[in-house]
Amino acid sequence: MGKENINIKYEHQNNSNYLVIEDNVEYDDYQYKMLRRNKPEHFLRFSMYSVNGRYGIYYDITSRQQLSKYYEYGKMTMEDVKSICVNISEMVRIAEDYMLDIDHVKIEPRFIYMDVGTKKLQFVYHTKVNGYSFNESLKILFEFILEHFDHSLDKESIVQLYEVYQKVIVGDYDPFNLMRMFGIKKVKKEEESVIQDMPEKRDKEIKTVIAEQMISDKEEKADESDVNIRRVIIGVVSMAFGLLSIFVPGLIPFRIPSVLSFICIGAGIGILVFCKKENKKLQSVILTQKQSIPYVMKKDTAKVLHNESVNLNNKCIQQEETVSYDDICNETMLLSEYMPEKNSKKELKLVLQKENLIGEVLIYIRGVENEDSVICMDKYPYVIGSFEKMSDVVIKAQVVSRMHCCIYHEAFKDDEYLVEDLNATNGTYLNGERLGNHERKKLSDGDVLKIAAISFKVEIS
Repeated sequence: MGKENINIKYEHQNNSNYLVIEDNVEYDDYQYKMLRRNKPEHFLRFSMYSVNGRYGIYYDITSRQQLSKYYEYGKMTMEDVKSICVNISEMVRIAEDYMLDIDHVKIEPRFIYMDVGTKKLQFVYHTKVNGYSFNESLKILFEFILEHFDHSLDKESIVQLYEVYQKVIVGDYDPFNLMRMFGIKKVKKEEESVIQDMPEKRDKEIKTVIAEQMISDKEEKADESDVNIRRVIIGVVSMAFGLLSIFVPGLIPFRIPSVLSFICIGAGIGILVFCKKENKKLQSVILTQKQSIPYVMKKDTAKVLHNESVNLNNKCIQQEETVSYDDICNETMLLSEYMPEKNSKKELKLVLQKENLIGEVLIYIRGVENEDSVICMDKYPYVIGSFEKMSDVVIKAQVVSRMHCCIYHEAFKDDEYLVEDLNATNGTYLNGERLGNHERKKLSDGDVLKIAAISFKVEIS
């Protein structure tokens, strides 16, 4: 019964791929029977088996990508995050209809599978894998989202995402409608009081999020300007009331003492003078920019350091005085000056073997047809598939999956390249041997890499 007896693996049978979860105890819960019989949306179809005292579940993951793998090769946008939340809420509503426990739905990224074309998510239902509750799993998912989110997007999107993450941490959300979290721009006072009352462990975690939040300067200015407009209106009305009661008393239906009229005029003048001074202060104050997201800070800091190093080099060139030994030791040197030249690095190419082709195969690199049928890689990881939005090179052939395989380059090893199968329906083969789902193997010069039925010769030179 313990978790140590559970085995998770991948298998390929009859052009179908499966996630297999195996245990030494039979699964006889009514939830599994309910899912097998009704096959509701957002849950992976599965079958059950028992062999030699081992019991297992085959989840059909054919033509789907792990969420964790899909966003390994591309960044998330706010639309992607909202799509994930919509899919989870739909799944929760279905689980409620079928009397399923949502704590047994695995919403960690490695157990979520996506249809690449429609972005529809499907989930694994299992009563024993991991011991996370729904709330704990949602935190893990949003930590993954924050790590893979595109931080080069506009400031408001990043602020909104961190506010949503804070709500997930404190449990301020409705699992049946996660999209409600995106409808609030500012953190409410009630949420702040909840944060203060939480245990120390959570408090430390939340403080790191609050430190990274940013408030729009435009919103602050707008609030202050609204207050000043109200003051001006009150001042003008007060002055007008006092003047009318003195010079045109007939317009007012009741009698007003002269002293009260002069007080109204004086108060109006005082309010208008005060507002004028406040406007001058607002114009002269320079708002300091709040701490931004770490990713952006790194980018900006890199630019500043680069500019400083360029200026330093220019000053050194212009100086005609002799440089002492201490000056040389204190000067910052770039490691790249001591590294081997770039032309010593070996590059990988995939050359299409046209003599083995069955039918026409077209290769497109960034939307342009490659007539030479040679794939040269300018970045890593490098995704090969038939889906243009997620592939670096597109192979137009029915046998090629939307995200078929990926080429990696080992860091600090110039001539070491790896290929990984990305749950391809028709498989990825290296020298005639099929790779397992998400299995990586080293590529060598002269190898034959077969993508479904399309062969390429590996050239590393």
